[in-house]
Amino acid sequence: MITIRRATEADAVSLAPRLRSADRDEIRATLGMSPEVALPLFTGGEHVWVALDPDGEVQGIFGIDPVHNNPHLGIVWMVTSMAIMQYRRELVSLAPKWLSRLHRIRPLLGNHIDARNTTHIRWLRRMGFSFLRTHPEFGVEKRPFHEFARLRS
Repeated sequence: MITIRRATEADAVSLAPRLRSADRDEIRATLGMSPEVALPLFTGGEHVWVALDPDGEVQGIFGIDPVHNNPHLGIVWMVTSMAIMQYRRELVSLAPKWLSRLHRIRPLLGNHIDARNTTHIRWLRRMGFSFLRTHPEFGVEKRPFHEFARLRS
């Protein structure tokens, strides 16, 4: 059973070396740094959680970052290990509840996703996100990224 709790920097340090290669590549393409450097920085926000497996090992980190000067928009994000796939059914039932919670914080959720990250693109579609446009040269590596969003219903 997956447990969700607030994230810590130690959680990020634990997950970083076990990230899915697509998440690792996306962090490098966007920020130009390794997940080992970037992930601990992500946990500093107020709205960041971890998904723990039954043994208490971190299998995912997700959150929402506020957009300054826009009280309606939140940048939603998630990175996971490959082991999270063992809990697909549970994640499918947990995700709508958590999206509802995130939408209470910010009514409009969105971000950009590396066009190569097909697993998370399918997940976002399943969760009701709309894809708005493709930026052909996004991030430090100038790779194609899709812009996506979801409005609270």
